[in-house]
Amino acid sequence: MLDLLLFAAKIACPDDSNDDRNFWLGCVGLRKDGAMVFSKNGAVFSTTVEDYRLLPGSHAEGRVLRKMDWGGVLYVARVTRKDRSLAMARPCPMCMIKIKAKGIKKVFYTINQNQFGVYCPSSDKDRIYNVR
Repeated sequence: MLDLLLFAAKIACPDDSNDDRNFWLGCVGLRKDGAMVFSKNGAVFSTTVEDYRLLPGSHAEGRVLRKMDWGGVLYVARVTRKDRSLAMARPCPMCMIKIKAKGIKKVFYTINQNQFGVYCPSSDKDRIYNVR
């Protein structure tokens, strides 16, 4: 499980140095059929430069959920630009609605270098665990 959180963190980091956001988010999904799908957050732009804006579909969780079937498990990691440390990656309320609608069983997310959380959509409860 920690391996998949670290893999989500690796997915999150940009391929080039032109990405100047303060943090990056990566998400890995394990489908019930055993397939692994993944994505990172990013800018999804409207079709014209004059109407530039980020769209909600740019969240890593939303991108992965489009590839998931009913059920499954998500692993979400946030990496800071400053020192590439892990940070709080609990999904936002909008993503939580999508997670519940897709019947996801559990969401593992980074909190910091020493802790991670597990969210169970069916009970709407979080548990915090220490890595060491």
